[in-house]
Amino acid sequence: MPKKYIVRLSEDEQKHLQAVIKKLKGSSQKVRRAQILLKANADGPNWTDERISDAYSCRVKTVENIRKRLVERGCEETLNGAQRVRAPRSNTKLCLKA
Repeated sequence: MPKKYIVRLSEDEQKHLQAVIKKLKGSSQKVRRAQILLKANADGPNWTDERISDAYSCRVKTVENIRKRLVERGCEETLNGAQRVRAPRSNTKLCLKA
């Protein structure tokens, strides 16, 4: 089945992702996403989703979701995740009564 979301990284994006991996800069999740994107690059290694998921111990769906997020939202949001629109609510019901 042909892929709906094709990853094509520019040279600047590739250099940025390689720097994230080399320096282990950011969370482990960010580093893994960078590794997945580099292997999924159609102009580079162009690994299959199954091969990527085996190499990085994740599900095929995870690889598909990362591809989709890159195409729809861009490189930075794919690596770092979406920013919260508002702060999380505090749950006052969890407070213990003395």
